Amino acid sequence: MASQSIPTGAPPGFPKPTNYLPAADLPRALERCRVLLDELLQHEDGWVFAKPVDTYEPGLGDYHSEIRQPMDLGTVRRRLERRRYQNPLCFASDVRRTFRNAMTYNYKGDDVYKSADVLSRIFESGWASISATLQSPPPVAERRARLKDELPRLPVDLQEKAAVIMKDVGGWIQEVDGRVEVDLDKADEATLDKLEWLLALATMRKVIILSIWSPCDSIWAA
Repeated sequence: MASQSIPTGAPPGFPKPTNYLPAADLPRALERCRVLLDELLQHEDGWVFAKPVDTYEPGLGDYHSEIRQPMDLGTVRRRLERRRYQNPLCFASDVRRTFRNAMTYNYKGDDVYKSADVLSRIFESGWASISATLQSPPPVAERRARLKDELPRLPVDLQEKAAVIMKDVGGWIQEVDGRVEVDLDKADEATLDKLEWLLALATMRKVIILSIWSPCDSIWAA
């Protein structure tokens, strides 16, 4: 089993983290994940894990036979940016897999192994504060009541997605006498998870719009 070599020279620069935290719980948690990810990438050894392992590099031809689920921090970043994570735990799983793969493939004492060990410790330290803010989901009845109240406020395109999700469990969202009504009585927890993700997506859309527009950009500004 060959070891990855760490070339000399400075890593490419990465954007600095921001302290901006959206109001909704999920976007706020994912933003904190992004800040932590930036900290890892900006570490002096972070660039080593910023892209997939190049298996064409000499000595790494057996990488995929040893590592069945490759992962890297660059892929984690793209998944965050494209909103692929439905909860912070999935983010944590991918980051841990990145370092676990490196420490599995490389011998203890190798440069890459040491870097993975250091960054893994930094991650776990930062993740502890994020994890402490995560709460167990409320009772199913409470979640259903909240969704019945909030789903009718979603944009039409997200209401259509909600309708598709609920159809599988015998539920529906439709307009009745000029009002949007929701039937979630048969929705299980997995379905509620998907519907709550739509609420979070709607919130993130608002956050993006607010972060792009500023009164200072107004054409009426003096």
